[in-house]
Amino acid sequence: MSDLRRQIAAIVEKDRARTSRQGEAGRGEPTEASVTPGPPGATEPSRAAEGSPAEAAGDTAAEPQSGIAGSTQPALRRGFRSASRADARPFEVLERRIDVGDLGLEVVGRGAVDPLLVAHLGLRGEPPARWQDILFLDTETTGLSGGTGTYVFLIGLAHFEDGEVVLRQHLLSDIGAERAFVAVLGTELEPYRACASYNGKSFDLPLLRTRFVMTLRSELTVDESHLDLLHPARRLWRDRFGSTSLKQLEDSVLDDARTADIPGALIPDAYFYYLRNRDPAVIAPVLEHNARDVISLVRIADRVARAVLLARAGRAPDHAPAAFALARGFERTGETDAAFACYESAYYDGDNPLRLKLALAFARALERRGDLARALRLLETLLALGLGSPRWREQAEARVRRLSRKRWRTLDRAS
Repeated sequence: MSDLRRQIAAIVEKDRARTSRQGEAGRGEPTEASVTPGPPGATEPSRAAEGSPAEAAGDTAAEPQSGIAGSTQPALRRGFRSASRADARPFEVLERRIDVGDLGLEVVGRGAVDPLLVAHLGLRGEPPARWQDILFLDTETTGLSGGTGTYVFLIGLAHFEDGEVVLRQHLLSDIGAERAFVAVLGTELEPYRACASYNGKSFDLPLLRTRFVMTLRSELTVDESHLDLLHPARRLWRDRFGSTSLKQLEDSVLDDARTADIPGALIPDAYFYYLRNRDPAVIAPVLEHNARDVISLVRIADRVARAVLLARAGRAPDHAPAAFALARGFERTGETDAAFACYESAYYDGDNPLRLKLALAFARALERRGDLARALRLLETLLALGLGSPRWREQAEARVRRLSRKRWRTLDRAS
């Protein structure tokens, strides 16, 4: 990272000296920053005609890459070539194809969509019928504050097609062409039933909606059914790893840490520098960063889906907070047997604070199964230890009284 920052500083200093000699200092342009090219051996993007996808196949053979910036990522099926500055267009579409098997996907993208499963993936809205109906997306913008002055200059979109993940990146190279750029995005988004993102409900989609309204006076078509994977990822992994950023999950869950990546805070400045200079080496790391985000989104969705299917089969996570999170998810989807297994695992593997959080729900699950004696022992033990807040103890004592009455009635009927 220190090497990257030094190279950035050197490029910025060189550009400032050049612009100063040309008498351009003091014009109030955006802060200038640049980035170094991607890792050695990585192929560069090709240019596409305005409004049409870049057909890179045939332009150049796809060279082996070190992944979508990581050493364990698969080589891409389609390479890109770089255009000269004279060949620059207002916007472009770049495409990459990756075999589903190369990404290690076991659930997502394979077979039919299970409506209950996608509910665990953060779905809000009607479930899609096929994995091919879901569009995974991530945006890069000119700032993080939002509002009408923030532009979406790059969006990565991935979908499943014929056993492959098709990644298409739309890059706006001329702010003045935003209306045509957004129109092409609308055409790209329109066929999909649902979208998947990482915190997209709070950030990506509101910004996209703003750009659609401002440029085309139209609405987005994909976010009525939305899988926001930030929330299931937090429930499963925050207590174990602390941070649940995509970069952290790549390292901790996917075992595929990024070794060279442009910091997100530098991306807007890199883009403004690119607008002035049209240097492909400046925008290449931003494209690679975006590609990694989108592909990691697909892979994280698969890991969440695997955890859900394993828990359904009786193999709850060995990390108690994750088991508790899945238990509550199974309660919401009405999968009571899986919920019980996860509650049980979380209770016996967790510490006392976690046991207090789940005790009432676990006791209710035991009651549903007719195990009143065990539910009573569970709550009476925690009360005897003096655990819990006054409010929790009041609720637990009320539950004990009700369970005791119910148990005595059951015993009376049996006798």
